[in-house]
Amino acid sequence: MRMLKTVLGYGVLGLAVAGMCVVGQARASDLNLIDGAPAIYTVKKGDTLWDIAAHYLHSPWRWPELWQSNRSTVADPHWIYPGDQLYLHWVDGQPRLRRKPRRYLAPKAVVSPKPVTTLPADLLLPYLAEDKLLAKKELKYLPHVIGENRALGYIPRGETIWVDMPLTKGDKWGIFRPKQLLQRELESGETAEVFSLKEVARGEVVAVSGTTSAVLLTGSRREVQPNDVLLPAPLPVSEAAMSFSPSPSPAAAEARVLSGIGGMEYIATHEVVVLDQGHLDGLAAGQVFNLLRPGAGYVGTKGHYDYSKPESPILPPRLRFSQPPQLQAVPIGEVMVIRPYEYFSLAIVTKATEPFRAGAQLVSPSRG
Repeated sequence: MRMLKTVLGYGVLGLAVAGMCVVGQARASDLNLIDGAPAIYTVKKGDTLWDIAAHYLHSPWRWPELWQSNRSTVADPHWIYPGDQLYLHWVDGQPRLRRKPRRYLAPKAVVSPKPVTTLPADLLLPYLAEDKLLAKKELKYLPHVIGENRALGYIPRGETIWVDMPLTKGDKWGIFRPKQLLQRELESGETAEVFSLKEVARGEVVAVSGTTSAVLLTGSRREVQPNDVLLPAPLPVSEAAMSFSPSPSPAAAEARVLSGIGGMEYIATHEVVVLDQGHLDGLAAGQVFNLLRPGAGYVGTKGHYDYSKPESPILPPRLRFSQPPQLQAVPIGEVMVIRPYEYFSLAIVTKATEPFRAGAQLVSPSRG
């Protein structure tokens, strides 16, 4: 019988609309059960606390709240076993989960706990290794792919590439492709710039000359191209610190989606996005934001309302109309920070009820 445990904390390198609330929505602190939530749930092999919470809540990231006031039954509410039966009870009008006591007919086997993530591993793990941000000014200091001896434009696994720096023979590297240059204006008047990077292959240094190195491509997700860059190979999955306890972002926190990591026009559930706020703005791994669809603008008076048209980009500012009033913004999903950097962050869309574009606004769930 395998024990499951969540590991608190997340050691990863180091997000708008003010005052909005949604009419008719319950307080952010309320836990509202989904229709058909089971009164008793039996833990299955491979379950995560996120999976279990999805049987009860529209927002599975709020699983820690389901385990509050649970100490009398479970010494550590983060330890559960496959086969355990969980049941609902109510504390101050809020649903909580407890574990039914188990009766053992034989001595309990000694097992080693296995860390699990709050998100399913096959959802979270790829992004921790494949997706990175890198300051524009740092890009020039990385090893760059020159090419391959036969002048291949697209270089597959098993081939040897040459890079423009002497490296250490035997070292393993990840090969990344710069995808987009993203910018953010800082209060100081300066502009912070980062490239989004996507891992395309892995390689090992097999030969070194005075100014170049030969790297054998040992694994690939797509073909390597000249001008791809190298970064030290990510930690093995077994060593990656990828588990954390999700929490609402601070009440005053706001952010905007700058881009999807793949550069596509529309973004959906389970995709990685870049946010315009980072750890210097107070963001941390595990913080969750509500994703908003802005309300349409409108003009006119009673009996003559009409939707407002976007301003013409060719008109000079002095001739443009003032910003028309807007209908209320509506939450359409949730976004969770998975890796904060100084001025930007990578986040995963854990839920989106409709596709959305870059520029979408994010606010704290505590605002309602």
